[in-house]
Amino acid sequence: MHAFEIHCHTYYSRGTKIPWEGLPSPEDVIRKAKSIGLSGIAVTDHGNTKSWERAKKEAKNQDIVFIPGEEIETRQGHVTALGISEHIKNGLSVPETIDLVHEQGGIAVAVHPYDMRGFGIKDLFLKADAVEVFNALSLDRVSNWFTRKKAEGSGMPMVAGSDAHSLEMIGYARNIARDAGLDSFLKEIKKGEIKTEYEYVPLALMNDWIRQRFINSYADVISYINTRYSMPKAWLAKNMIRRYIVSTGSFWNALGKLGIVFSSVYAGLKVFSYC
Repeated sequence: MHAFEIHCHTYYSRGTKIPWEGLPSPEDVIRKAKSIGLSGIAVTDHGNTKSWERAKKEAKNQDIVFIPGEEIETRQGHVTALGISEHIKNGLSVPETIDLVHEQGGIAVAVHPYDMRGFGIKDLFLKADAVEVFNALSLDRVSNWFTRKKAEGSGMPMVAGSDAHSLEMIGYARNIARDAGLDSFLKEIKKGEIKTEYEYVPLALMNDWIRQRFINSYADVISYINTRYSMPKAWLAKNMIRRYIVSTGSFWNALGKLGIVFSSVYAGLKVFSYC
């Protein structure tokens, strides 16, 4: 049996308010995948394929399967493309995006479809080839449960994704296939033959990731605050960020746990509205 990671980001995935979103280089992603025993990994950066050439080269050196991928922002939400040959632009509808994925011989996965932040495509997941029923980076504990229930009721092929934005997050969700080849793996996904193994990314790793994002993006974040916030909001925001960056104490872990509780309640209310 062979384990694959199919939802992973490098530093080519960029944010808006906090520019650094993914942290690792393409080469480090591949080396990490090899070191933890994965047979293959998909790099699915947001809206670009800049990592492909470097990741593919390192995958050859490490003798593991590289899956060319991309996380695409459709008009209705996010879809990942696996096994494609070139960049697919953001901003199209879900059906248009999926058609382009299929034209390139790839498969489309509806990732975190009921994400509480509204980044998923919700019931449009039925138009994809597979649905991500577990996202290891999901802050709440409700959206994954709800997605699995919906997927089981529809008979959709199911996969899991770590949504890894740091090296330490890679491998928290694994997709187990019989064969190690790229084409055979994608076929197993479409046929619903994939088995999944997963656990949530620990809160400590989430905090480390967020803290490093602020450190790497510090000048940009301060500039954003200075140009958009007025006093005393600007002072408070900058002071909290500085404290967060230098502190690793229990206060922030406790705050994170509280965030999970509130996120789960909020996600539960959103899920109820979908029913």
